[in-house]
This record gives sequence, C-alpha cells and structure tokens, in this order.
Amino acid sequence: MNAMRRRRILALLLLSGLVLAACGGGDDDGDGGGGDGDAAACPVDALESATSPVEITFWHSMTANNEVTLKALTDEYNASQDAVRVTLAFQGTYDESSDKYITALRGGDLPNVVMLEETRIQPMIDTRSVLAAQACVDADDYDLSDHLDAVIDEFTVGGDLWPMPFNVSGPVLYYDTNDFEKANLDPDDPPSTYAELEAAAKAIKESGAAKSGMALTLSPGNIEQWFNMAGEPIVDNGNGRDGRAETALLDTETGVEALEFMSRMMEQGLAVNVGRNANEADNVLALGAGDAGMTIGTSAALGTIWAVKGAGQYAGVGVGVAPMPGPETADDGGILTSGAALWIVDKDASDEEKAASWDYVRFLNEPSSQATWHLGTGYIPIRKTAIEDAKVQELWQRRPTFRVAYDQLAGSNGGSGPIIGAYKEFREALVEALEKVMVEGADAESALQAASDQATDAIRSYNERVGG
Repeated sequence: MNAMRRRRILALLLLSGLVLAACGGGDDDGDGGGGDGDAAACPVDALESATSPVEITFWHSMTANNEVTLKALTDEYNASQDAVRVTLAFQGTYDESSDKYITALRGGDLPNVVMLEETRIQPMIDTRSVLAAQACVDADDYDLSDHLDAVIDEFTVGGDLWPMPFNVSGPVLYYDTNDFEKANLDPDDPPSTYAELEAAAKAIKESGAAKSGMALTLSPGNIEQWFNMAGEPIVDNGNGRDGRAETALLDTETGVEALEFMSRMMEQGLAVNVGRNANEADNVLALGAGDAGMTIGTSAALGTIWAVKGAGQYAGVGVGVAPMPGPETADDGGILTSGAALWIVDKDASDEEKAASWDYVRFLNEPSSQATWHLGTGYIPIRKTAIEDAKVQELWQRRPTFRVAYDQLAGSNGGSGPIIGAYKEFREALVEALEKVMVEGADAESALQAASDQATDAIRSYNERVGG
C-alpha cells in the first residue's frame, strides 16, 4: 500500500494506561471504592437552587462526523433548558484523555464528565475521583430497562453502574459483496465460523477477486471477543467481576484455536497482516484497494465508510456487513460491548455540577438522542425504543448494514468483558503473542503461555500498588 493512499484513507477514516501512581486503594470485591450506588451521593435536585446556569466541561475523544454529531446534540441540550451549559473539550485519543485526567488529578482542572472506553473501568474506579452513575440512577428513580442488557452489564461492577454508557460499538465482518460474487460466494450468506472464513478466503484468492481473502489485524479486542463467544473468561475471578482479576487465562484451547486459525490463514497466503492497526484504517484500506475481500473491524467505522463511498471513493466496492465470525458460540456466549461511556467526576465538583453532569448524560441517553447519535455516526443505539425512530427505520431499510451490530449486541447471551486494572499491559502481552505467531511463526500455545505469565505479572503488580 503506498504512503499517499494510506495517508488519504487515514484522514478519511479518522473516527474518533492510566498512570497508576495516581490511583487510590481498592478492595477485594473489585469495586475499588471511589463511591457507590448510595442515592445520597448524587444530589439530583441541586440544580433547583442554582441562581445561574451551571457550567460544566465534557472531555471527549470524538473526531470527524462523530464530533459534529456530538456537538449538535450538545447544542440541542444547551438550547433546551437554561439551568446547564456544557462546553465540549476534545482531548485526543482515549489514551491521551486518560493520561490528561490522571495529570489533572495530581493538580489541575478536572472535567465534570469524561469519555473513556470500556478498558478503563477498574483504573477509573481506583482513582476514587468519580461518582457512580448508579447513585444518580437510584436518586432519580431512573429506569434502565429500555437500555440493552449487554450494555448495562458491561459497565456494572459490584452491582453498581459506574459510568453512564453512550458511544458503544461491536466488531463485525466487513466484506466486498462484489468480490464474493466474483468468487461464486453468496453475499447473502457470509461466513460465521473459522472454517467458513478460511473457505471463503480461499475462494476469493483463487478467483482473483482480491489479492488475498482477508485482512487480519493484530487486535487483542478480537481475541477477547472470541473468548467470550466460546463462553470463556479471559482472566480469573469471573473476568474480574467476582473479585479483582489476578491471573490471565490466555493459554487455553480457545486461545490456541484463535491464534492457530490466524496462523494458518497467513501460512496459506489467504490473509494479509495489517499489523496492530490501532485506528483500523489499514484493514479497511485493504478492501478498498483490492488487497483483501474481508476484514473484521468496529461497527463504529460504518458511518465513515459510507461517507467515503458517498464522496466517490471505492465505487467498485460493495459494502457487506455481517456478525463477527469465530468459534462456535456457546449458550452463555456472544459479543461483548465495546466503546466508551461517560464518567461523572466527583472530585472537587460542587453539588450543582454533579447534578448538571447527571442531567446532561441522561439527555445523551434519551431514545431521541441515541437515534440522532446512531444516524450521525453508526454507533449502536443503546436504547431499545431508539430504533423505533422513523429516520432509523428508513436508514435500516435503505442500508441494512447499519442494523447488523445492533441485532448482534441485542441478541448476545454472553457475559461482560474483563475488568482488569493493568488492562493496557494485559493487551500489550496479548499483542506480543499475536506478533510472535503471525510474524515470527512461533507456536501458538507457547506464545500464549508466555503472554499469560507476562500479563499475570502486570496484573498482580498493579493490584499490589493500588492495594487490591
């Protein structure tokens, strides 16, 4: 792939480790302190005594169409009432946002609301600087029953909903329907298992429809999804939800099966390795450039993919989207919720600011807001009634690709994702195992054993430092 094309697609598809020294102590049940579901902790009525609009700041990581849509929603909220004024402040990537947050904890201006992805749950709880959303849910008698169960479960620890969910997504299979037709594959019957992926990739390559059958990214998130589809935890203590995670469980049959599948695809020339691919641009580029006929990527990219198509790029690519293929899904397996949620900051915040923050994040969770968010970004609507919106129904009728991730998540019977203090280090160990297998040709079992040992050491070191 030449550099010019890569830079171009990176610009078009730009979609969007906490520092442990700043963390406080934790407890053995995984809650980590820092607030709880006590309704008295959330002064939802404090806005009533405010004599002027309460100013709050929201740190976010949205870019391109996603930022435009977030701004539109925030402008709508500000115009709808005169008690609260929200100021958006872009902070860069989730990593950059969390680093800035920890720096501000040591001495600086904290936001009132901060957007962070699901991998930050335990470290954020351990900062003891945030208000559990559960306290506001209880104080406001807020009904969560219209939210997707998988979404609420993901951000709930120790019985408390910690951040308020907002921009969630899921992994899906992207494929070029035109390549499928050239390879005599049925675009309406995409692969759903490892074996079917291999067979489809072979047909695509042998037909000449694309240079290779699939673009593979070294994504630790995909491995986590495959563990969950198989109904297996990836760390001990119920994925860190029955107590703090202490031991990584990567070297299992499920892990070996996943890495051996990826290794076979490379050895047979059926896949192209696009690397760590943090922003998922290269694997989408591989489809558009004819380098691959399939890839697994985030559903959050869908809005931008269609925007690129609408701008006249890759006119010869037929956009196909299907549920994420993988191992046979267990009865208690399914897709995990990915994406980010909104944390209400408690440290140095007045009662009025906490009430204003809750009012704003509650607005962003309204069905109409979630419909607008989905339409403008492609993120999954997290409210069941949001999909009844006429514009959502029209979009799904015109472009059924937008519905796939919602149906996949709504139908998931899986548990919740891992809660890990040293999540960044855990994923680094897993990526290194992927690189050893995919790039160096190492044995999957030995690579995963080394990764488990490395990740376990990091997890236990984190727990010792925060007192967990």
